[in-house]
Amino acid sequence: SNFLSSRKVLEESPKSAMGLTGSHLHCEHVKDVSPWTTEVIVVNKMQTSVLIFEARQHHDPSPEHAIRHAVQPGEHAIVSGWLREPHATLYVRTGLHSAKVVKAPNFGRITISSAPHGLHVECDDGSVIMEDLVSKDPENIPGSDTIPMMLRNEHFKDALPSHLPAATGGA
Repeated sequence: SNFLSSRKVLEESPKSAMGLTGSHLHCEHVKDVSPWTTEVIVVNKMQTSVLIFEARQHHDPSPEHAIRHAVQPGEHAIVSGWLREPHATLYVRTGLHSAKVVKAPNFGRITISSAPHGLHVECDDGSVIMEDLVSKDPENIPGSDTIPMMLRNEHFKDALPSHLPAATGGA
């Protein structure tokens, strides 16, 4: 069983489990019932927390109404339930006009670091799939401003979707 194997790994390596934080499982529809779980390891190399959103509906993943995780610096786990596909779907805002969709299997590992104008998301695990978010406006996914962004007075909350006109000064 998935639970027993992950428990065995954590019991065998208690040092690696120290500091890991868990997630919660959520179910809105019967088709989202999750008898198994996927644990994704997130390594946040920044000095600030990062927002990661976990798809709430396993049958139709979407960033809308996703489960919000504020991942503090260090190594943490996001635990996601699954029924048909043994992976978690995560969304990360990476720039003012960009975001990533991450599909990670059990014990998939992603690393997040600061970039000049946002976040850099990477993985060394070939089983983790990372894509640019193109089906939705990335600007609708909240993000965590990085220190380099703050020094440039750039803020995720101020970025409008690229198809909307920028506000101009007026009377």
